[in-house]
Amino acid sequence: MKKLTTQEVEDLIKYCSDKGRSIPHNWYRVMEIIEYSKLMPHVQKGLQCLILSVWNITSKEEKVKVFHNQIKYAGYHSFKKDKIFYELKDFLMNLPEDKWYHQEL
Repeated sequence: MKKLTTQEVEDLIKYCSDKGRSIPHNWYRVMEIIEYSKLMPHVQKGLQCLILSVWNITSKEEKVKVFHNQIKYAGYHSFKKDKIFYELKDFLMNLPEDKWYHQEL
């Protein structure tokens, strides 16, 4: 497996923002990929999907910020960052366009 670069993380965030994309419909899958449930509580802060009852009271900007933080976590901070980042990248890059929330959040 090749060595992960900062540019790849930035490029994935850009891809996830292109064409008006905001967050994937199956946002919870991102949490599974980054192994959210295994993280220490202080690390979980700021990475939890803003879904269910929080969805309606959270701004689009905050949702996107959390999503981008999840990508950054996968690329910069996760213990198995290469494996986790590339799994996340594969998931996001292969999502059909209709499986994304766009600017209409």
